[in-house]
Amino acid sequence: MKKTYEVTILDQKFMLKTENNEDHVKRVTDYVNKVMHAIKMRSSTISTQNVAILGALNIAEDMFAKKDETNEIVTDWKNRLDDLVDLKQ
Repeated sequence: MKKTYEVTILDQKFMLKTENNEDHVKRVTDYVNKVMHAIKMRSSTISTQNVAILGALNIAEDMFAKKDETNEIVTDWKNRLDDLVDLKQ
């Protein structure tokens, strides 16, 4: 069942409806805030919209980097398992 949480991102309040628990929502919100504030600190004249866009790009880049890293690990383990199976035959 979905729950509604009030979260604050970049000093703006949002209502977030999700099936995730409160701890997960807090972790996500904290991460987004960290990314957004880091961008805002680099330029005092940047608009909130540009902070959001750059933040989204940074988060997407992080996500794809982790996905690529995970795929490499899975491929490596598959290759190792294949090698072990070949040794048994």
